[in-house]
Amino acid sequence: MELTLAPNPLHSEQQTLHINKVATLIGENGCGKSSILQSVFEQRLNRRAHQHLSVVCFSSGQNENYSEKFSSYLSRERQAGRGLNLECLYFDKPWSKLLIFLATAIKRNGKVRSFLNDRGYVTESEDGRDDRTTVLKCSFKVTKDYAERVQRALKEEESGEINTLRNTPYFRSLDSFITEFYSDDYNFDQPIRKHSIEIPANRLINVSFDYPRQAEAGEEVVEAGEVNAHAQNTTFDPEVSFFTQAADNDYFIDKQGYKLTFKDGLELDQLSDGEYQLLFLYALIDLFDAPNTLFLFDEADSHLHYKNVEKLWSLLHSIQGHAITTTHLLDSISAKENRIEHLKVVENGRINDDNKIKQLINRLSVLSRAKSVEFEVCGKLPNIALLDDYNDWIIFTKLAERAGLDVSRLTPVHAMKKSSSYATASETFAKGKIDWLHGLSKVESQLTTTKIFLICDRDEAALDWNARDGVQVNGRIYRDLLAAIQWPRGTNISPYLLAWKRREIKNYLLSHTALSHHNVLAAINNPDIAQRNHLQPNNSGDNDDIRRLNAKIVIDPLINTEGIGLDINKLQTYIDLIPPEEISEDITNMYNFIIGKL
Repeated sequence: MELTLAPNPLHSEQQTLHINKVATLIGENGCGKSSILQSVFEQRLNRRAHQHLSVVCFSSGQNENYSEKFSSYLSRERQAGRGLNLECLYFDKPWSKLLIFLATAIKRNGKVRSFLNDRGYVTESEDGRDDRTTVLKCSFKVTKDYAERVQRALKEEESGEINTLRNTPYFRSLDSFITEFYSDDYNFDQPIRKHSIEIPANRLINVSFDYPRQAEAGEEVVEAGEVNAHAQNTTFDPEVSFFTQAADNDYFIDKQGYKLTFKDGLELDQLSDGEYQLLFLYALIDLFDAPNTLFLFDEADSHLHYKNVEKLWSLLHSIQGHAITTTHLLDSISAKENRIEHLKVVENGRINDDNKIKQLINRLSVLSRAKSVEFEVCGKLPNIALLDDYNDWIIFTKLAERAGLDVSRLTPVHAMKKSSSYATASETFAKGKIDWLHGLSKVESQLTTTKIFLICDRDEAALDWNARDGVQVNGRIYRDLLAAIQWPRGTNISPYLLAWKRREIKNYLLSHTALSHHNVLAAINNPDIAQRNHLQPNNSGDNDDIRRLNAKIVIDPLINTEGIGLDINKLQTYIDLIPPEEISEDITNMYNFIIGKL
């Protein structure tokens, strides 16, 4: 699903969020994760966007931003004489007991009932349909104003009026509810002062809960005391519509005074914080999950034991609808269900997918378990390119594009910075990258990686390249080093040791035309190299003198900006000056090798 996000307090422009079932926003405190969720919520609440979705929002704590906006919305709806709209809802802790109760009462195959049953917290009927032990205790009332409205409706009916308050689905549900749990002879001739009632889960079936009628085309049902009835809301159970309306603003039921008990008098409040929160999340999924539902879960994994964190992500990836979540937990970032496309790095309210792996690893670098988490995150990547620097991949792809190659085919490859650790001839070439492969092979989480391209700077190494592809490094020592890696059983990972024929990637920016434009060609075409090997117009300069040069001193000032390093705009401007004929065939060979393995 693709969602257009409105500007938020930290980012002043629209942006697009791609949701593959679940989008998990990560980033440091204050980066704007919650601001993005709040923007989606407020846009839907005020009907400015996302009207094809039913939005259900949850926050692990009392989030003032959500509750303030939702309270203001509820006040406006009440003042306008409209009922609660089930298209956009915010739930905090006071709602938890009601929703958990409803889930176990009406969703016998739901996650809540299963959770309670597995732990022996409930007793079911022999056929497994009813929860026979769970009871919701609450305070119930009927205000004087509502009772008077019912009496007016009676008089209207005596005058022949048909469409009165008494003929709405909500009133019929309320009347049946009162008959079952308060009195069978109450006729709304007087109010009911706050009165304590008990609602056993297995008696809820005795109440006749009516669905709100669907609105006709162009019509909106907004009777006071009646749930707004857009067609998509009929996917929710009538019990949910009734109780959500009844507890809204403590209209008929006081949600602050709930007491929820299970088998042998066990109270919900006696469960651990983690159990409590997991049940709350299960209830939201049980009651509101539908193909057009968008869940907004702000740090829903807080308070959860790591095993319950696993259960949460397994659940979220199995829902009918979609979810946007936020997290700061390592167990969530490394959860096997959260593949790399599900993780979204947020900076200053902006979703930044540029160099995502670089951003992600940098975020984790300050954590005590950073190294193991680095492997867990990278194990989610289907294809990895290990280079001496992140910028090497940027330069390579831009040169390939300038050479007329389709760089979109490289999109499945994720670049990572990993040094080759080659400084002297006494060291093993590419040792740093190969050691990293050994670390990856020992990760405990599931590996989905299949291809790893170890792309090394040549530096001073004396290497032999495969004549057929021009980039793969030959030599038994390297084959033996790669073969010695013991990958977990069931994986199929192929590593390839590759190297530039030139000293490093920046040597491939040496161009007669581009350097002439900047009046620095003489710094390369000098007496230190044979004149026959000087850079020439429309010639790639693929010769040993050019390959051995340390080109940084000439190239860096043309593509870098002080205090920033590589300046993408300056790099692109420079590469645009290079005729395709002056780009080395090594770039094409590297491109062809990689896409040939994908």
